[in-house]
Amino acid sequence: MEENKSFESQLQSMLVEKQRWYNEERLLELLEEFRLLHTCVRTIYDFFIKKSLLVEDPYRMDQRISDIEIPNTEPFGENEIQTVLSERFSKYETMLDFVCTYYRFSVEGLSLGKIKKLMDLNNSFYWEDISMNSAKANVKNLAIVINKAKVNNAGVALNMLTDSIDKCVKSSKNISRYLMDLSVFQREYYKGIVRKDIIEGPNYNKEKVKSVESEIAEIKRLFVKVMGKKPFYNDLITEIANEDFNEKKVLSKLEITERKASTKESKKVDTREFLIGTVLSMGTFTPILIQLRAKLVDNFELLFFKKETLFTKFIAALKKALGIKNKEHVCEVKIIDQKTGSTRTEEVYVNDFLTEVEKKIKTFNVIVMKNAEYAKIVSAPEDSVLSFVNKQLSEVQSMFTTINALDTYFKNNVEGSNKIKVKGMKIDLDSFRNAIINVNKKRGEYISIREETEQLQKLGIKNV
Repeated sequence: MEENKSFESQLQSMLVEKQRWYNEERLLELLEEFRLLHTCVRTIYDFFIKKSLLVEDPYRMDQRISDIEIPNTEPFGENEIQTVLSERFSKYETMLDFVCTYYRFSVEGLSLGKIKKLMDLNNSFYWEDISMNSAKANVKNLAIVINKAKVNNAGVALNMLTDSIDKCVKSSKNISRYLMDLSVFQREYYKGIVRKDIIEGPNYNKEKVKSVESEIAEIKRLFVKVMGKKPFYNDLITEIANEDFNEKKVLSKLEITERKASTKESKKVDTREFLIGTVLSMGTFTPILIQLRAKLVDNFELLFFKKETLFTKFIAALKKALGIKNKEHVCEVKIIDQKTGSTRTEEVYVNDFLTEVEKKIKTFNVIVMKNAEYAKIVSAPEDSVLSFVNKQLSEVQSMFTTINALDTYFKNNVEGSNKIKVKGMKIDLDSFRNAIINVNKKRGEYISIREETEQLQKLGIKNV
């Protein structure tokens, strides 16, 4: 009897510890993988739309979504790509956005049923095997579209597409692995709740339990009364009864084998490695800024659109002949200070701002490509590299604020029938914000580790 109590106590303790690990570490990593996958999928989707390889659904942003809907995976022909694949890939991107925005990434929030839906969504476009020979209709036809895109594009555009696809492969793999591990734990978590609330409960008749069958019957008798609307998984209840005769096996399943490395361990800490990781994380800005710039250009064209007449064409030709530059377009946008809530007006010179965004894309593409310029950046002294990171972060934060204000400006100032053509940037801005937060977090970790290392060295501790 005492041995059984010891087992139950140890089991519940290990469940609580692993639940905490999932909520504080692993599920945050899973959410980041979904966010990265969504950002890359959105980049690819917008690229296909821009190149007329897919057709955008004008009503997709008006959909009301309450739960994950898995894109259809039924076979379709290559001649249906423009209609069928457009609809399925659009739904896939929309569902990823829904997951990143509304799903609760915690052990309590991700039931076995929700894990199954996330797995099905992750596999609806199987990035690990994108091939025109695939037996999966979505994968095969997506490969056809990707091949067409690669044939007709080069330079930065092709690099952006290739990089996004590579990241989709990696993220999809990680998501699949994390979800499989989580499903295993959720089974143990479910069984732990049954043990705690039913078997250890006051109404459980231990005198009746003499065999596996009688234990299952006793749990079943109390299940609805104690567990309410929770699903009754017969296979897991059977496992509980069987495991009561093999306690070591149960406990071994709950051991945490993956933990984040502690910065306080007595081993040499390479602060430069953390700093380089911060620099590399800024590469995620590239595809986001490419999409934002494309939408800015389209929206500015709508904002300053004027119907051409013979007279306006004549004036334009005359200016060109005389070398007279067109007047620079300027937008006065309202900037809201997030800390104080105060509002200020800022003039945005359109051509200058678009040029500034283009320069930032080139800067961060250097990081993505890891070329000679990147090597020059990361080989500099740590203080110089940190200054580079600080400068870039300050500038992208300012850029985010301006683009966010422009998003509102377009919606309020584009006139007439062009108003419905304005391309919303909310999703891209959310991705941009998350990317900035991620880089800021990495920079903070680097600074913290560096300060701790320097402090220990001052105290005469040399093994860091």
